Amino acid sequence: MFYKKLLTAICLLLASYSFGQAITPKEKKAIFDSTRKLFATHYHFKSSVKPTLEYLDKQWKSGRYTALNTIDAYKDSLSRDLKHFTQDGHLNFFYLTPDIANDTAPKPQIPWGLINDKFLNNGFTKLEILPGNIGYIRIEAFGSPDQIVPSAFSFVQNTDALIIDLRGNGGGMLSNEVISYLLPEDSILVNTIFWNDHTDSIYTYRKLAGPRYLDKPVYLLTDKGTFSSAEEFAYDLQNMKRVMIIGETTGGGANPGGTMPVYRFKDGSRLDLYVSMAHVENPITKTNWEVKGVQPDVQVPAKDALQKAHMIALEQLKQKEPNNEVQKRYKDIIERVGVGR
Repeated sequence: MFYKKLLTAICLLLASYSFGQAITPKEKKAIFDSTRKLFATHYHFKSSVKPTLEYLDKQWKSGRYTALNTIDAYKDSLSRDLKHFTQDGHLNFFYLTPDIANDTAPKPQIPWGLINDKFLNNGFTKLEILPGNIGYIRIEAFGSPDQIVPSAFSFVQNTDALIIDLRGNGGGMLSNEVISYLLPEDSILVNTIFWNDHTDSIYTYRKLAGPRYLDKPVYLLTDKGTFSSAEEFAYDLQNMKRVMIIGETTGGGANPGGTMPVYRFKDGSRLDLYVSMAHVENPITKTNWEVKGVQPDVQVPAKDALQKAHMIALEQLKQKEPNNEVQKRYKDIIERVGVGR
């Protein structure tokens, strides 16, 4: 169920703008009432429900939304007000065009990667071997598990260190398959998801289709755009002491949930709301990264994170290298990387 909910969110993120479409006072009231009801019924953190609803009612009565005459302006303002007390980055509205919102029509295979290039190749958008035999994997989103993941780790299996770039990765599907490639062959609990009506325990995979990347250093690059399951990936591995995180503090969105229909417009388009219906608990920290984000081990501006990680990887390999000639080679590469060549 969690996979389906997250995948729905991915699709909606690709169709969330209504391009200035007008909204009527009647539609605004219907959306407001429906939003109130969905939030009150399904939002996981019950202590936040009453103050949030009171705040929404206050904004409505004050006329805050009166001058907002487009769907985008209204949904964005309403979303901000939902977050006033919750500080929940997942509470967002998504606008679905009529073809996507048509629940009864056959669903064509939409090339999401051509609509949003973060989803090209299910999020694995770049593989490279950097100078000094450092592997580099760019993961811009966590798409559906498939043969791309084992192929990516086959590509970097002979490198001496690995950099995984999560900058701008807004999440998507669960990341435990990718985590499994960096941990021993076992079933390791990475987190537990406490839903409104049940609990899911998320483990690593015992068997994988590609080679594991073990006993070698791994560096993760993050920024404020690293969010949701991308943060889960970083948070879990950081607390296992498996990775070094380099870059900026992440966005702070840990609460899983699902999208729910709020209002259908006359043209067949629809407005949905992503509602958080669970909280995540890491088995080591007994908490998660909600609001506070994942703190990097080495804090640098996002634009400098790759160069910094590359330098650190080379320095660590140089220090462990017993051969003087190889050490000199590392030193030469470090000098070149340091000046951006």
